[in-house]
Amino acid sequence: MAFLCYGVCSSLAEDISADTGKLRWMGHWKGEGGREQMVREVLDEFRFLHPKLDVEFQFASDVLPEKSQLSAANCIVEMIRSGTFDWDVVWLDPLIYSMVADQLDDWDWGRKHLVDFCAVPGFGKTQKNFLVEGKDAHRYTAGVFPGPYIEGFLYTAWYNQSVADRLGLDIREEGMTEKDLLGYVEKVHAYNQTAAEPIAAFLDVARSGSFRRLYYGLLYSCLPECDSEGEADGPTIAEAYARTDAFFGELGRYQPTEGNAASVTWPDAARFMLVENRALFFFDATWRYNAFKTACPERIGQLRLAQMPGFGGNSHAVGGYLTTWAVLKNAPGRDAGIELMRHWSRPPIAQKWVRYTKCPTGLKGDLYDPTFGQDIHAEFQRRLRLKCNNLMADPPVFSSRFVEQYPSIDPERAAVAVLKLRGDEGGE
Repeated sequence: MAFLCYGVCSSLAEDISADTGKLRWMGHWKGEGGREQMVREVLDEFRFLHPKLDVEFQFASDVLPEKSQLSAANCIVEMIRSGTFDWDVVWLDPLIYSMVADQLDDWDWGRKHLVDFCAVPGFGKTQKNFLVEGKDAHRYTAGVFPGPYIEGFLYTAWYNQSVADRLGLDIREEGMTEKDLLGYVEKVHAYNQTAAEPIAAFLDVARSGSFRRLYYGLLYSCLPECDSEGEADGPTIAEAYARTDAFFGELGRYQPTEGNAASVTWPDAARFMLVENRALFFFDATWRYNAFKTACPERIGQLRLAQMPGFGGNSHAVGGYLTTWAVLKNAPGRDAGIELMRHWSRPPIAQKWVRYTKCPTGLKGDLYDPTFGQDIHAEFQRRLRLKCNNLMADPPVFSSRFVEQYPSIDPERAAVAVLKLRGDEGGE
């Protein structure tokens, strides 16, 4: 299952020209604060550097029936089947890739229809080595290197410092245990017995997946590490499930989602947490920083980050790196699309990404800037990454430690545990 990027495919010229013609680029991250700003700045820079190239740009949310991975997949499938390419550069992440594969009934469709950047001279050197040459590199795109790994993220426990102060809580930001988390929930529950307006221990947002992330993080934390020969000494997967299920039931006894409306939209949820100060924790990725900042820019300073809790604490980081765009091999603007992806893969982009988004990146050139030390969000993530030796998972798996040693996690079982947590018949 190793997908190493060695050698150069002769089908791509050494000198790719993109000075003239037309490039049609489907953008991403509209309405996501610093991410959208980055896209617009890169667009302006690229147009300035290629004045004879006609760059047609629109965000996916403006051209697709809806801004979703399924709509993006449908668009790609239609172009492949018709042979008519309305876009040269398309929005593509591992989930979109798998949806296209399902519709085409061909897991290897990327080899036929996408530029494989393994074959673009020098491109692999612009990405961090463990992403290009690791044994699981590009695993979820059938071994095809579809584009730059611009986006990195960690799953974290966001918390509202103002709410924590009101409750007299000192949140443990690193090494949070299940006992710590249960203690925080108990304290919120006790407060709610006499409060005029209850506080939700956990922010509950429809389809956010936050409680599943909490479940998976706890589950993996009590599974054993495997030694060099693949042997493990510790709980079995069945025992880990039982422990995690029981803990979710224990949390549910204290009504951690009390006062929430699980169907609220994201801006309403952000205001509920930061403006109304009605929620303590939200379990989500670091990319949520830009969404919080867009919804409540004046309250972003109240947010803090804590490592996801684990049984006895966590010694690893849970998160991943994503490719965001791919270039269609048979599109007329293919060469210009490759040049655009090269432009995205430069060190200044890596540094700007970290500064704008407070998230890691798979691009090389993510150098430490002393001014980042004044930002608690960026500094926390750097500390956590160093502590965990950059152990990051590809998103569908959640934890790179167990990709080979353990079976895929059952989402139905996680959903049942979430019902216990909520104490209702809803679902995520």
